[in-house]
Amino acid sequence: MPYELQPVTLDTIHALLPKYIDDNHIIIGSYEDMMDVILRMIKAQYFFAIDKEVLRCCMEDLTYMYCPGDDVNKDRVLSLLEPSDDEDEEDDIEEIPAP
Repeated sequence: MPYELQPVTLDTIHALLPKYIDDNHIIIGSYEDMMDVILRMIKAQYFFAIDKEVLRCCMEDLTYMYCPGDDVNKDRVLSLLEPSDDEDEEDDIEEIPAP
């Protein structure tokens, strides 16, 4: 039996993931629920052709969209949006004009 993999890319993740959740009547209340969705999708032959860090960020955003009242979900998204310590250090460095 040949495999008919359904690719999930950056161009399609915003449509495929919510569609899968809706079609399967899945309730998302936590990030763990979203991880279960990804596992179910992989088992159902969806292939995630996305960098795993980007996938994680998408999952955190979607988890917050499905359950915005949970402070843990909100904090996950906020932590991604806050500037990192590296960015703060770069802002503190002043450029010295060339003579």
